[in-house]
Amino acid sequence: MAVHIVGGVWVAWAHDVPLLEALVFGRSPRTRTLLGGQVRVLLDRGETWRLATSVMLHADGLHLIVNAFGLVGLGRLLEPWVGAGRLLGWFALGGLGGSLASMAVAMPRSDGASGGAFALLGAAAVLGWRHRAELIPEDQRLYGPVIWGFVVLNLVLSVALPFVDLSAHAGGLVVGVALAALPRFRQEDAWLALVFGCFLGVCAFGWSLTP
Repeated sequence: MAVHIVGGVWVAWAHDVPLLEALVFGRSPRTRTLLGGQVRVLLDRGETWRLATSVMLHADGLHLIVNAFGLVGLGRLLEPWVGAGRLLGWFALGGLGGSLASMAVAMPRSDGASGGAFALLGAAAVLGWRHRAELIPEDQRLYGPVIWGFVVLNLVLSVALPFVDLSAHAGGLVVGVALAALPRFRQEDAWLALVFGCFLGVCAFGWSLTP
């Protein structure tokens, strides 16, 4: 949310974009490009840092709120279980997985944290299945039918809604399922925290190149 507000205020001040457009209403393609949006033709020109910055970008206020609520809810479910380092690392890798999937299918433009959110959703489903015998009945329902129901519902909505990037959602989901299915290794939390730090570093580098 802080990135959305700071970016919106900056683009309104530096590029004469109406503030309400920059913060609330639908951002124009030009505005999204200035803020680091994923644009196919620019990726082809070598601006691959947009694969990361686009994860932190949202098309409008509603897009931001939907993703923010989803990430807060998933974070509350997963952080006590896996820790902050794994949570942030999985989010970053899921977001990048969604961006790469969009690039692979040649989406003209794709922005948002949905790939990261789907990664966390998929990870929660897999962890619930792997550790179901250790959970109390209430948590078995939460991490079982409830989470899997959300996975199916969100995939159906991704197919049904024409403005949703199904490839990004599917890419993030695949990454999250794969990460949660892998066995843990020594210093995994530290490595994943480093991944998230590198992700933020790439974002900072990309934003430094915007005019």
